[in-house]
Amino acid sequence: MQKDIEFLKKFFAPYSKRVYFVGGCVRDEILGITPKEYDIEVYDIDPEKFDSLMAKLGAKGVGKSFFVYKWKNFDIALPRVETKVAKGHRGFEVSLTQDEKTASKRRDFTMNALMKNIFTGEILDFWGGIEDINKKIIRHIDDNTFVEDSLRVLRAMQFASRLKFKVAPETIKLCQSIDLSDLSRERIYMEFEKMFKSKYLYYGFYYFIVLGIAKKLLNLEFSKKEFFHLAKLYKNNPLESFFLYHLIYYKHLNHEKVISALNLPNRLKREIKIKKCPKIVTNRFLFALALKYPLKTFSILNLNCCEEWIKAHNLWDKKYRPKNIDPKNPRQSILNEIRSYDKIVIKKA
Repeated sequence: MQKDIEFLKKFFAPYSKRVYFVGGCVRDEILGITPKEYDIEVYDIDPEKFDSLMAKLGAKGVGKSFFVYKWKNFDIALPRVETKVAKGHRGFEVSLTQDEKTASKRRDFTMNALMKNIFTGEILDFWGGIEDINKKIIRHIDDNTFVEDSLRVLRAMQFASRLKFKVAPETIKLCQSIDLSDLSRERIYMEFEKMFKSKYLYYGFYYFIVLGIAKKLLNLEFSKKEFFHLAKLYKNNPLESFFLYHLIYYKHLNHEKVISALNLPNRLKREIKIKKCPKIVTNRFLFALALKYPLKTFSILNLNCCEEWIKAHNLWDKKYRPKNIDPKNPRQSILNEIRSYDKIVIKKA
Protein backbone atom coordinates (compact mmCIF):
# COMPACT_ATOMS: atom_id res chain seq x y z
CA MET A 1 0.00 0.00 0.00
CA GLN A 2 2.81 2.42 0.83
CA LYS A 3 4.29 1.84 -2.62
CA ASP A 4 0.97 2.88 -4.18
CA ILE A 5 0.83 5.99 -1.98
CA GLU A 6 4.29 7.03 -3.08
CA PHE A 7 3.29 6.49 -6.70
CA LEU A 8 0.22 8.74 -6.28
CA LYS A 9 2.32 11.46 -4.68
CA LYS A 10 4.55 11.56 -7.76
CA PHE A 11 1.55 11.27 -10.06
CA PHE A 12 -0.30 14.31 -8.61
CA ALA A 13 2.72 16.47 -7.71
CA PRO A 14 2.92 18.31 -11.09
CA TYR A 15 -0.76 19.29 -10.93
CA SER A 16 -1.67 20.13 -7.32
CA LYS A 17 -0.21 20.61 -3.87
CA ARG A 18 -3.62 20.21 -2.27
CA VAL A 19 -4.27 16.48 -2.39
CA TYR A 20 -5.65 14.96 0.78
CA PHE A 21 -6.43 11.66 2.42
CA VAL A 22 -9.93 12.18 3.83
CA GLY A 23 -12.42 10.45 6.08
CA GLY A 24 -12.01 7.06 7.68
CA CYS A 25 -8.42 6.40 6.64
CA VAL A 26 -7.23 9.46 8.58
CA ARG A 27 -9.37 8.49 11.56
CA ASP A 28 -8.00 4.95 11.55
CA GLU A 29 -4.41 6.13 11.33
CA ILE A 30 -4.93 8.26 14.44
CA LEU A 31 -6.43 5.23 16.17
CA GLY A 32 -3.42 3.11 15.23
CA ILE A 33 -5.44 1.03 12.76
CA THR A 34 -3.89 0.31 9.37
CA PRO A 35 -6.42 1.45 6.73
CA LYS A 36 -7.48 -1.09 4.14
CA GLU A 37 -8.85 1.55 1.81
CA TYR A 38 -8.14 5.23 1.23
CA ASP A 39 -10.31 8.14 0.11
CA ILE A 40 -8.45 10.95 -1.65
CA GLU A 41 -9.68 14.43 -2.59
CA VAL A 42 -7.84 16.40 -5.27
CA TYR A 43 -8.04 20.21 -5.32
CA ASP A 44 -7.07 22.82 -7.93
CA ILE A 45 -7.87 20.59 -10.93
CA ASP A 46 -10.91 21.15 -13.16
CA PRO A 47 -13.21 18.21 -14.00
CA GLU A 48 -11.96 17.79 -17.57
CA LYS A 49 -8.32 17.64 -16.50
CA PHE A 50 -9.23 15.34 -13.63
CA ASP A 51 -11.01 12.94 -15.99
CA SER A 52 -8.00 12.83 -18.28
CA LEU A 53 -5.65 12.19 -15.36
CA MET A 54 -7.86 9.37 -14.12
CA ALA A 55 -7.84 7.85 -17.59
CA LYS A 56 -4.05 8.08 -17.61
CA LEU A 57 -3.96 6.43 -14.18
CA GLY A 58 -6.28 3.66 -15.36
CA ALA A 59 -8.87 4.44 -12.71
CA LYS A 60 -12.49 3.41 -13.15
CA GLY A 61 -15.25 5.99 -12.78
CA VAL A 62 -18.06 5.03 -10.40
CA GLY A 63 -20.49 7.87 -11.07
CA LYS A 64 -19.87 10.82 -13.36
CA SER A 65 -22.01 13.19 -11.33
CA PHE A 66 -20.02 12.37 -8.21
CA PHE A 67 -16.54 12.84 -9.77
CA VAL A 68 -15.33 9.62 -8.09
CA TYR A 69 -12.85 7.11 -9.49
CA LYS A 70 -11.54 3.81 -8.11
CA TRP A 71 -7.89 2.79 -8.44
CA LYS A 72 -6.72 -0.28 -6.54
CA ASN A 73 -7.68 0.40 -2.88
CA PHE A 74 -8.19 4.12 -3.43
CA ASP A 75 -11.32 6.18 -4.08
CA ILE A 76 -10.16 9.38 -5.77
CA ALA A 77 -12.54 12.32 -6.12
CA LEU A 78 -12.83 16.03 -6.63
CA PRO A 79 -13.98 17.96 -3.51
CA ARG A 80 -17.71 18.45 -3.50
CA VAL A 81 -20.75 19.66 -1.64
CA GLU A 82 -24.07 17.86 -1.60
CA THR A 83 -27.49 19.48 -1.39
CA LYS A 84 -30.61 17.47 -0.58
CA VAL A 85 -33.12 17.78 -3.42
CA ALA A 86 -35.19 14.59 -3.13
CA LYS A 87 -36.04 11.75 -0.77
CA GLY A 88 -33.71 8.80 -0.35
CA HIS A 89 -30.03 8.17 0.10
CA ARG A 90 -29.30 9.23 -3.48
CA GLY A 91 -31.48 12.33 -3.51
CA PHE A 92 -28.60 14.81 -3.54
CA GLU A 93 -27.43 17.43 -6.00
CA VAL A 94 -23.65 17.51 -6.24
CA SER A 95 -21.42 20.49 -7.02
CA LEU A 96 -17.71 21.20 -6.77
CA THR A 97 -15.91 23.36 -4.23
CA GLN A 98 -12.29 24.39 -3.76
CA ASP A 99 -12.62 25.15 -0.04
CA GLU A 100 -11.50 22.38 2.31
CA LYS A 101 -13.75 23.35 5.19
CA THR A 102 -16.80 23.51 2.95
CA ALA A 103 -16.01 20.10 1.49
CA SER A 104 -15.46 18.53 4.91
CA LYS A 105 -18.82 19.79 6.17
CA ARG A 106 -20.69 17.27 4.01
CA ARG A 107 -19.32 14.38 6.07
CA ASP A 108 -21.30 12.74 8.82
CA PHE A 109 -19.18 12.85 11.98
CA THR A 110 -16.30 14.98 13.19
CA MET A 111 -14.01 11.95 13.32
CA ASN A 112 -14.66 11.33 9.61
CA ALA A 113 -14.08 14.93 8.50
CA LEU A 114 -10.31 14.99 8.96
CA MET A 115 -8.04 15.72 6.00
CA LYS A 116 -4.34 14.86 5.69
CA ASN A 117 -2.16 16.35 2.98
CA ILE A 118 -0.49 13.43 1.20
CA PHE A 119 2.67 15.47 0.54
CA THR A 120 3.26 17.24 3.87
CA GLY A 121 1.32 15.08 6.34
CA GLU A 122 -0.46 18.18 7.69
CA ILE A 123 -3.89 17.36 9.15
CA LEU A 124 -6.80 19.75 8.72
CA ASP A 125 -9.36 19.45 11.51
CA PHE A 126 -12.16 21.99 11.15
CA TRP A 127 -14.71 20.35 13.47
CA GLY A 128 -12.80 19.00 16.47
CA GLY A 129 -12.46 15.49 15.10
CA ILE A 130 -9.13 14.69 16.77
CA GLU A 131 -10.45 15.70 20.18
CA ASP A 132 -13.55 13.55 19.66
CA ILE A 133 -11.42 10.58 18.60
CA ASN A 134 -9.29 10.97 21.71
CA LYS A 135 -12.45 11.12 23.83
CA LYS A 136 -14.00 8.22 21.88
CA ILE A 137 -17.02 10.27 20.89
CA ILE A 138 -19.15 10.05 17.75
CA ARG A 139 -20.48 13.56 17.12
CA HIS A 140 -22.27 14.97 14.10
CA ILE A 141 -20.96 18.10 12.38
CA ASP A 142 -24.03 20.11 11.45
CA ASP A 143 -27.68 19.77 12.51
CA ASN A 144 -29.10 20.71 9.13
CA THR A 145 -26.87 18.62 6.88
CA PHE A 146 -26.79 15.59 9.15
CA VAL A 147 -30.54 14.94 8.99
CA GLU A 148 -30.48 15.02 5.18
CA ASP A 149 -29.09 11.47 5.06
CA SER A 150 -30.96 9.00 7.25
CA LEU A 151 -28.31 6.32 6.69
CA ARG A 152 -26.17 8.20 9.19
CA VAL A 153 -28.29 6.89 12.05
CA LEU A 154 -27.21 3.34 11.19
CA ARG A 155 -23.65 4.50 10.67
CA ALA A 156 -23.57 5.88 14.22
CA MET A 157 -24.64 2.45 15.48
CA GLN A 158 -22.07 0.46 13.52
CA PHE A 159 -19.21 2.86 14.29
CA ALA A 160 -19.99 2.59 18.00
CA SER A 161 -19.95 -1.20 17.68
CA ARG A 162 -16.68 -1.30 15.75
CA LEU A 163 -14.73 1.35 17.64
CA LYS A 164 -16.21 1.15 21.16
CA PHE A 165 -17.12 4.83 20.92
CA LYS A 166 -20.05 6.58 22.59
CA VAL A 167 -22.48 8.70 20.60
CA ALA A 168 -22.71 12.30 21.77
CA PRO A 169 -26.02 13.17 23.52
CA GLU A 170 -26.89 15.84 20.95
CA THR A 171 -26.25 13.35 18.14
CA ILE A 172 -28.43 10.73 19.83
CA LYS A 173 -31.27 13.25 20.07
CA LEU A 174 -30.91 14.15 16.40
CA CYS A 175 -30.79 10.49 15.31
CA GLN A 176 -33.97 9.76 17.25
CA SER A 177 -35.79 12.42 15.22
CA ILE A 178 -34.83 11.01 11.81
CA ASP A 179 -37.27 8.92 9.78
CA LEU A 180 -35.67 5.76 8.38
CA SER A 181 -38.44 4.78 5.98
CA ASP A 182 -36.62 6.20 2.93
CA LEU A 183 -33.65 3.82 3.30
CA SER A 184 -33.24 1.08 0.72
CA ARG A 185 -32.97 -2.46 2.07
CA GLU A 186 -29.57 -2.83 0.40
CA ARG A 187 -28.16 0.18 2.25
CA ILE A 188 -29.65 -1.01 5.53
CA TYR A 189 -27.86 -4.34 5.34
CA MET A 190 -24.54 -2.75 4.37
CA GLU A 191 -24.46 -0.91 7.71
CA PHE A 192 -25.79 -3.80 9.78
CA GLU A 193 -23.18 -6.10 8.25
CA LYS A 194 -20.43 -3.93 9.72
CA MET A 195 -22.03 -4.17 13.15
CA PHE A 196 -22.61 -7.94 12.86
CA LYS A 197 -18.87 -8.39 12.29
CA SER A 198 -17.78 -5.92 14.96
CA LYS A 199 -15.78 -6.58 18.10
CA TYR A 200 -17.89 -4.54 20.54
CA LEU A 201 -21.31 -5.87 19.68
CA TYR A 202 -22.89 -4.79 22.95
CA TYR A 203 -22.15 -1.15 22.05
CA GLY A 204 -23.95 -1.65 18.76
CA PHE A 205 -26.87 -3.31 20.56
CA TYR A 206 -27.19 -0.36 22.96
CA TYR A 207 -27.37 2.16 20.12
CA PHE A 208 -29.59 -0.15 18.08
CA ILE A 209 -32.12 0.57 20.82
CA VAL A 210 -31.22 4.11 21.94
CA LEU A 211 -31.07 5.63 18.45
CA GLY A 212 -34.55 4.28 17.68
CA ILE A 213 -33.39 1.81 15.03
CA ALA A 214 -34.92 -1.25 16.69
CA LYS A 215 -38.31 0.43 16.94
CA LYS A 216 -38.31 2.01 13.49
CA LEU A 217 -37.06 -0.98 11.49
CA LEU A 218 -38.33 -3.99 13.49
CA ASN A 219 -40.93 -2.45 15.83
CA LEU A 220 -38.96 -3.70 18.84
CA GLU A 221 -38.88 -2.40 22.39
CA PHE A 222 -36.87 -3.77 25.31
CA SER A 223 -37.37 -3.96 29.04
CA LYS A 224 -34.34 -3.49 31.29
CA LYS A 225 -34.30 -7.23 31.94
CA GLU A 226 -34.28 -8.01 28.22
CA PHE A 227 -31.60 -5.45 27.53
CA PHE A 228 -29.22 -6.73 30.21
CA HIS A 229 -29.77 -10.36 29.25
CA LEU A 230 -28.85 -9.74 25.61
CA ALA A 231 -26.11 -7.21 26.38
CA LYS A 232 -24.39 -9.84 28.51
CA LEU A 233 -24.46 -12.28 25.58
CA TYR A 234 -23.20 -9.60 23.21
CA LYS A 235 -20.00 -9.13 25.21
CA ASN A 236 -18.79 -11.82 22.79
CA ASN A 237 -19.21 -11.95 19.03
CA PRO A 238 -17.99 -15.25 17.60
CA LEU A 239 -20.01 -15.19 14.36
CA GLU A 240 -21.63 -12.69 12.03
CA SER A 241 -25.04 -14.25 12.72
CA PHE A 242 -24.66 -14.12 16.52
CA PHE A 243 -26.50 -10.82 17.04
CA LEU A 244 -29.64 -11.74 15.11
CA TYR A 245 -29.65 -15.37 16.22
CA HIS A 246 -30.04 -14.50 19.89
CA LEU A 247 -32.25 -11.49 19.24
CA ILE A 248 -34.71 -13.56 17.20
CA TYR A 249 -34.99 -16.43 19.66
CA TYR A 250 -35.05 -14.32 22.80
CA LYS A 251 -37.70 -11.94 21.44
CA HIS A 252 -39.61 -14.68 19.57
CA LEU A 253 -39.36 -12.85 16.27
CA ASN A 254 -40.52 -14.06 12.89
CA HIS A 255 -37.44 -15.06 10.90
CA GLU A 256 -38.87 -14.01 7.56
CA LYS A 257 -39.81 -10.52 8.76
CA VAL A 258 -36.26 -9.93 10.01
CA ILE A 259 -34.79 -11.32 6.78
CA SER A 260 -36.97 -9.00 4.72
CA ALA A 261 -36.47 -5.88 6.87
CA LEU A 262 -32.67 -6.18 6.86
CA ASN A 263 -32.26 -7.76 3.41
CA LEU A 264 -30.11 -10.58 4.78
CA PRO A 265 -27.91 -12.63 2.43
CA ASN A 266 -28.34 -16.39 2.14
CA ARG A 267 -25.51 -17.26 4.52
CA LEU A 268 -27.23 -15.36 7.34
CA LYS A 269 -30.66 -16.65 6.41
CA ARG A 270 -29.41 -20.19 6.96
CA GLU A 271 -27.56 -19.52 10.19
CA ILE A 272 -30.27 -17.55 12.01
CA LYS A 273 -32.65 -20.47 11.37
CA ILE A 274 -30.38 -23.01 13.07
CA LYS A 275 -32.20 -24.70 15.90
CA LYS A 276 -31.82 -23.15 19.35
CA CYS A 277 -30.16 -25.30 21.95
CA PRO A 278 -32.83 -26.84 24.26
CA LYS A 279 -32.37 -27.01 28.02
CA ILE A 280 -31.67 -30.73 27.83
CA VAL A 281 -29.50 -31.95 24.97
CA THR A 282 -29.19 -35.64 24.20
CA ASN A 283 -27.01 -37.55 21.78
CA ARG A 284 -30.14 -38.45 19.80
CA PHE A 285 -31.01 -34.77 19.40
CA LEU A 286 -27.52 -33.99 18.11
CA PHE A 287 -27.46 -36.91 15.69
CA ALA A 288 -30.83 -35.83 14.29
CA LEU A 289 -29.70 -32.22 13.98
CA ALA A 290 -26.48 -33.28 12.26
CA LEU A 291 -28.52 -34.91 9.50
CA LYS A 292 -29.23 -31.35 8.29
CA TYR A 293 -25.87 -29.66 8.75
CA PRO A 294 -22.49 -29.94 10.52
CA LEU A 295 -22.78 -28.82 14.13
CA LYS A 296 -19.93 -26.33 14.34
CA THR A 297 -22.12 -23.25 13.80
CA PHE A 298 -24.86 -24.64 16.06
CA SER A 299 -22.36 -25.10 18.85
CA ILE A 300 -20.70 -21.69 18.48
CA LEU A 301 -24.01 -19.83 18.28
CA ASN A 302 -25.12 -21.65 21.42
CA LEU A 303 -22.07 -20.65 23.45
CA ASN A 304 -19.98 -23.71 22.54
CA CYS A 305 -22.72 -26.13 23.51
CA CYS A 306 -21.62 -29.80 23.45
CA GLU A 307 -18.42 -28.93 21.59
CA GLU A 308 -16.41 -31.81 23.03
CA TRP A 309 -19.06 -34.43 22.17
CA ILE A 310 -19.59 -33.02 18.65
CA LYS A 311 -15.89 -33.11 17.84
CA ALA A 312 -15.49 -36.60 19.33
CA HIS A 313 -18.22 -37.89 16.98
CA ASN A 314 -16.74 -36.12 13.94
CA LEU A 315 -19.81 -33.91 13.47
CA TRP A 316 -18.08 -30.54 13.80
CA ASP A 317 -17.47 -30.07 10.07
CA LYS A 318 -19.41 -33.02 8.67
CA LYS A 319 -23.03 -34.11 8.59
CA TYR A 320 -24.14 -37.30 10.27
CA ARG A 321 -24.18 -40.18 7.76
CA PRO A 322 -26.38 -43.09 8.86
CA LYS A 323 -24.73 -46.46 8.40
CA ASN A 324 -27.78 -48.44 7.27
CA ILE A 325 -30.49 -46.83 5.18
CA ASP A 326 -33.39 -48.91 3.92
CA PRO A 327 -34.14 -47.58 0.40
CA LYS A 328 -37.76 -48.69 0.79
CA ASN A 329 -38.26 -46.65 3.94
CA PRO A 330 -35.24 -44.32 4.37
CA ARG A 331 -36.78 -41.94 6.88
CA GLN A 332 -37.88 -44.60 9.30
CA SER A 333 -34.64 -46.54 9.00
CA ILE A 334 -32.64 -43.41 9.86
CA LEU A 335 -34.85 -42.69 12.85
CA ASN A 336 -34.49 -46.28 14.01
CA GLU A 337 -30.70 -46.02 13.80
CA ILE A 338 -30.65 -42.83 15.87
CA ARG A 339 -33.00 -44.37 18.42
CA SER A 340 -30.84 -47.45 18.63
CA TYR A 341 -28.17 -45.47 20.49
CA ASP A 342 -28.47 -45.51 24.23
CA LYS A 343 -29.94 -42.16 25.15
CA ILE A 344 -27.31 -39.98 26.80
CA VAL A 345 -27.80 -36.48 28.18
CA ILE A 346 -24.94 -34.34 26.88
CA LYS A 347 -26.04 -31.06 28.42
CA LYS A 348 -28.62 -30.13 31.03
CA ALA A 349 -29.44 -26.54 31.93
